[in-house]
Amino acid sequence: MNALETAQAFMASWAIPGNFENSFRQYMTADCAYENVGLSSTKGPDEALAFFAGFSQQVPFVAITMDLLSIAVAGDAVLTERIDYLKDAEGKILLTIPLMGIMKIRDGKICEWRDYFDTAPFAR
Repeated sequence: MNALETAQAFMASWAIPGNFENSFRQYMTADCAYENVGLSSTKGPDEALAFFAGFSQQVPFVAITMDLLSIAVAGDAVLTERIDYLKDAEGKILLTIPLMGIMKIRDGKICEWRDYFDTAPFAR
């Protein structure tokens, strides 16, 4: 898979309820730097999964679907503008997050992933 296909497959895999562990382990490098800029930073799939588990204690989501508004590729970097919908087990939208993101791909896996969004609602 090229960088675009890797990023698209990774994001599509979030829509499967309960699939985050499989998805992160399949698509992230062991040293992947994942950051929600201004909110959290993790290193590797285990820390990213721990962040998702902690966040799901506050917002009990099991899947993420999205509207992919724009996507661009520059070499090994894939930039996205999207609206993420965090959903519960019944498919109800619990949280909507408009954001911009970047994923850098190395050897067919994501080695860097940063999402940029308004963190003010999370500070409350």
